[in-house]
Formats: sequence, C-alpha cells, structure tokens
Amino acid sequence: MLEPLEQSRWTPEAAAHLLNRAGFGGSLEEISKLHELGHMAAVDHLVSAGEELDLYPIPPLSTPAENARVRRELKKLAPQEQMQRKKMLKEAEREQIDGLRFWWLQRMRATPNPVREKAVLFWHGHWATSVVKVKEPYLIWQQNETLRAHALGNFTPFAKEMTRDAAMIRYLDLNTSTARSPNENFARELMELFTLGEGNYTEMDIREAARAFAGYRTNSATGKFQLATRFADTGNKKFFGRSGPLKGDDVVEELTAQPRCAEFLAGKIWNFYAGGTPSPALLGELAGCYRKEQLHTGALLKKIFVSREFYSDQVVRRQIKSPVQWLVQTCKILDIPLPNGRLSDNVLRQLGQVLFAPPNVKGWDGGRAWISSATLLLRYNTAGQIVKARRSGENSPVTPPDIDRIIPREATPEEACEAIESTIFQSRMPDSLRQKAKDFLIANGSGATARRELLHLVMSTPEYQLT
Repeated sequence: MLEPLEQSRWTPEAAAHLLNRAGFGGSLEEISKLHELGHMAAVDHLVSAGEELDLYPIPPLSTPAENARVRRELKKLAPQEQMQRKKMLKEAEREQIDGLRFWWLQRMRATPNPVREKAVLFWHGHWATSVVKVKEPYLIWQQNETLRAHALGNFTPFAKEMTRDAAMIRYLDLNTSTARSPNENFARELMELFTLGEGNYTEMDIREAARAFAGYRTNSATGKFQLATRFADTGNKKFFGRSGPLKGDDVVEELTAQPRCAEFLAGKIWNFYAGGTPSPALLGELAGCYRKEQLHTGALLKKIFVSREFYSDQVVRRQIKSPVQWLVQTCKILDIPLPNGRLSDNVLRQLGQVLFAPPNVKGWDGGRAWISSATLLLRYNTAGQIVKARRSGENSPVTPPDIDRIIPREATPEEACEAIESTIFQSRMPDSLRQKAKDFLIANGSGATARRELLHLVMSTPEYQLT
C-alpha cells in the first residue's frame, strides 16, 4: 500500500490529475511540461518549488497600532460623531478584507508554488478563523502568512504558533482566559478539531490544558503574542502522561506525540486531496508515514502524490471542486485572469466559500455540501459569463478566453471534442456528452459564437464540477 505508481500509468491525464489536486490545475503547456519530467521528478518539482514573494504585494491594511490609536480617538468624540466615524471605519475594514481576499485568489492563480498555496487553503479550513469575529484584516493576513510559513512543514511547531496567533486567540476568546477562569472551550477545540478528533480526550484533559493556556494574550499595538504572567497558571498540571507546571507548548507537544494525532491529521489531509474517507488499512499506512516523518506535511503529501492509490479510479475525477478550486482552476485552464475582485467575491460568496470567513470553527464541510440546485445553476451561469464575455480591458469584470486557442477555428466536430477533452477535462468525455458536443457543432456550425456556446455547454455539466 502507498507503493509508487507504475511508470506505464504516468500519462498526461495522470499529470493533469496531479496538478489539479496538488494545486489548482494548469494549462496544456503546464501539464505537458510536468508529464515530460517523469512521475517522481514531477512530484519533487511541485513539492519543492519556490516562489518570488515580491510578485504578491500586500494590499493596504491598517496596523494594530493604527487601530489602537483610532479607538482612543473615538472615545473623545461626541456620540453622533462616533457613530459616523464607526460607519466609515467599518466600510474601510470591508474594503481591506475584500482586497485581501482578492490578493490571495490572485496568488493561487499565479503562484509558481501551487502545492504550498493549496496547503494554505487546507490549513485555513483546518484552523478555521473568521474575520467576522476577529474584525481586523491585518490579523487575518498575519495568520495567513503563518499558515503559509508552516503549510508544508512540521506540525508541532505549527500548532504552537497557531495557539499564539492573534486572530485565533481573539476568535476563540483565549484573550479572556485566566488562572481563575481558564478558557476550556479553547482547550476543547484544540483537541477535538485541531489535533486529536472527537472523543480522544477526557474532561480532565480539557481542564488541565485550559490552565496551561491561561494568560495567552495579544499586544494591541503590535498584533504579536505575549504572555500576561499575572493571569497565567504556574501550578502543577497533569496532562495525558505528563505532569508538572505545564505551559501551552508542553500541551501541544503532548498532543502531537499521541498516535491519534497522526491518524486524525492524515485522514483529513487524504480527504482534502484525494476525496473520501480512507480505508482503515490506508489510514494506518498514511498515519504511519506521517509519524515516521515527524508530522512533516510536505513529506506526507509527497508520499500521497506518488502513490498508486492517489491515481486510482476511485480518486481520479471523483472529487467535487470547491468554489475556490472551481474558479481558480477555470481561469487557469482557460488561460485568463480571474474576474475582478467584486465579481470573484460575489461568485464565491453565493457558492458558499468566502475566504477568511468559514461558517464556524469546524471550517467548511466540503464534498457534496458544495452542490445544491442553486449553486449548480450559479456555476453554470458564471461559466457562461466567463466564456461568452464580449470585451476585455481595464474596466471589464471578465477577460474572455481565446476561443481559437481552445477550439481551433477549422476543427472538425471530432477535433473540437478532442480539443475540449485535452483542455477542459484533461480526459475523455463520457460518450453521451461527446455525442451532444458533436451534434451541437453539426447543427450550429463552427463559428466563434457557436464554439463559445459549446464551451459553455460542456462547462455546464456535472462532469465539469469534478476534478
């Protein structure tokens, strides 16, 4: 189990599958280059890729120090002035988080390191934190950078950093925890949702862990972690097999040393990348690999990406695209920029995946939860809006794809189907859909309008919602 894929099965379709799941898909040229590397080299190339950080300038964000100054000034204003000023500040915060969302989407679309960015998206759903409660976009950006720094690294230092993260501290109210009144909810979520899974700890574990995190605070002027020693609990605690004046980091170390931690995380990682719950035997292999690699996520992903199981018929084209995956992958395969920030945000909001605002601390359910009659119709309509856009330019919300590049002007119906298969699906279409595409071209001709209509037709199918 988890043996490498046979070399004979490393096809362009397999390379496309790897690029779709490890990242956000790619163009025909990108798929071809990846395939030419060979399987093992392709995985190495993706997992170890670097990136030019100056390609992604951070949008303007108010710093914690600026926000603290504004709060002080607000207290000096008359009630009516306060109300007006707060309204302006709320609008400014909305513009900042909108800009931050589009910044991240553009990074997903353009990054030469899609594996890391896809992992950031995974961890965003794992360490779910919402700007709706956190309020300050700067803290959300700061957390996003922490996710990126640790996305493919060792989970233990990652977990320590996340317990000190300003957005997480505020989101789970850890900033109110004291020795006299420790925050047991934070301790519970740390074990249930972030490290072990439900039922793998006791109420005593929760109480003792909560004591260890008492006094965790954020400096309001810098947005950085600080320990408020007067609220900390310096007494002895007993947590799993460890006793003494334990601190938060000690709790994290004990949690990540539990065999169940590797099982819990490996199962979530497999589900995110391969789709579905792994069999007990496969989960055991995944968890064993994760433990052997000292919870190094990049090493586990590499093992998954080279494995036969990852390219099985039960995995390939069996996962429903998340809204973010659908939007970014669509733009990558059509070789167009993302729709503008307002349209991208509106589409993702209606499809049910608003970045930096997961529905709750459990993150998004994913899978079939992404699809309903309303969201499916919206996907179809948005596909049409993209492929049938009439103009492009600075003020246009959508840049239309080059239809002659996707479906050549002189292509026969058979050649048009082959072009759609290689570009849009990266695999053969079902026979019924193939026949519908041929019949459409025979009935409507091969003009640019007809070819755009055909492209819309094939993207408005259940098959296109899968990756």
